[in-house]
Amino acid sequence: MASPVPTPDFPMRRTCPFSAPTEYRELRDTQPVAPVSLWDGRSAWLLTRYDDIRSILRSSSISSQTRRPNFPFLSASDQAAKLQDESLQRMDGPEHSRRRRLLIPFFTVHRIEALRPTVTKLVRELLENLVAKTPPVDFFTEFSLVVPSTVACELLGVPYQDHEFFQEKSAVRISRTATPTEITAATDRLLDYLGGLLDARTVDPRDDVMTFLADHVTNGDLTREDALMDANLLLLGGHETTANVITLGTMALLENPDQLARITSGEVTVTNAIEELLRITSVTHSNAMRLALEDIEVGGRTIPAGDGFIAAVSAANWDESIFPNPEVLDVGRPEARQHMAFGYGVHQCLGQALARMELEVVIEAVFDVIPGLRSAQPIEQLRFKDDSAFYGVHEFPVTW
Repeated sequence: MASPVPTPDFPMRRTCPFSAPTEYRELRDTQPVAPVSLWDGRSAWLLTRYDDIRSILRSSSISSQTRRPNFPFLSASDQAAKLQDESLQRMDGPEHSRRRRLLIPFFTVHRIEALRPTVTKLVRELLENLVAKTPPVDFFTEFSLVVPSTVACELLGVPYQDHEFFQEKSAVRISRTATPTEITAATDRLLDYLGGLLDARTVDPRDDVMTFLADHVTNGDLTREDALMDANLLLLGGHETTANVITLGTMALLENPDQLARITSGEVTVTNAIEELLRITSVTHSNAMRLALEDIEVGGRTIPAGDGFIAAVSAANWDESIFPNPEVLDVGRPEARQHMAFGYGVHQCLGQALARMELEVVIEAVFDVIPGLRSAQPIEQLRFKDDSAFYGVHEFPVTW
C-alpha cells in the first residue's frame, strides 16, 4: 500500500480541558486508522480507538527510535528535542529492557510507599503555607509544581534550590513553539548541570538515583551519556506531568462538587478517584509516536513498514466503547483504571506508582486543609498549554 494521503492536520486542539479534540470522536466513528498531515508536510497514521491502540502498542513490530527515517514528529521543536534524546524512552528491544531494569529498584511499590509519610508532611505544609497567603494565589506554581518537583529532587538527588533552573529548561524542551536552537541550548545546559551532579556522586555517594547511575557508569553498565540521558528523562517526567494532573484534577473536582462530595464523604475511595482524574485530564496529549517496522494490520487498515503512526492514548481515554459518557467525571467509574494515561506496552511510564501516590496524598489533603477552595477565575478565561507536549494550565488562580 502506498503511503497515506494527508487529510486532517495533526496535532488537534482541545476545546475543553476535560474532553478530547472533537475530531477524535469523528475519526473513531468513521476512520479509526486515518491519514493525517504533519507540520513538515509528511503524513502519518492516527489511531483513535482504544482496542487498536492497545493492540499496536504491544506489537514487537514498532519502533520508538526517533533517528529512524520517516519517524513522525509534532513540530520542529519536538523533532529537535527527540533527536537529542537518547534515553531509554527512545530505545527498542533488549537495550530498552536492560536500561529500564536498571532503574526499576527505585520505583517499586515498596520503595514508593516508604516515601508516603514524607510526601504527606510536605503536602500539608505547602497547603498551610498557601492558605496563609492573601488570595488569589496561583495554585499551579505555588503548590502543584512544588510537590512533584520536591519529591523528584529528593529521589534523584538534585538540589531543590535549583528547581527554577531545571523547570525553565524543561519547559523549553517540551514546548512546541521553541526554536530548534533554543531546544538544543536548553538540553545542553540541563545535561551539563546533571553531569556535574553525576561527577559529584562518584566521589560523594548518597542514597539517590544519581549515585545509582554513577555506580553503573563506573561499573561499565552505562556510558556517561546514557546515564545523563536517563537522569534528564526522570527529572522532566518527575515533575511536569504530575503537576498538571494535580492542577487539572483539582479544577475538575471544583467544577463537579457532587463528585468531590463522593470522595470527602467516603462513598468513593481516593484510589479510584485519581484513576478517573488521570483518565479525564489525559495530560500526555502528545500521544505515542512510533514507526512501523513491518506491515501492521490494525483497525481494518494496513500500516506499511516504514510509515510513522500516532497512537492517540488521549483518544483512547475518551473512547465511549470502554468509558461510557467519557466527558462526564465519575469518580466511582468502575473501569477507570483501564485508562492509558501512563501509556501502554513496554514503554509505559516507569514512575506511575510514584505519580499515583502523590496524587492520592494531594487529593486527600487539599480539601481537608482548604475546604473552601475555589477558582478565582472562570475556566474559559484560563490559559491552557496547547503549545506543550503536556497539557495543563499556565496558571490557576484560586481563593477560599
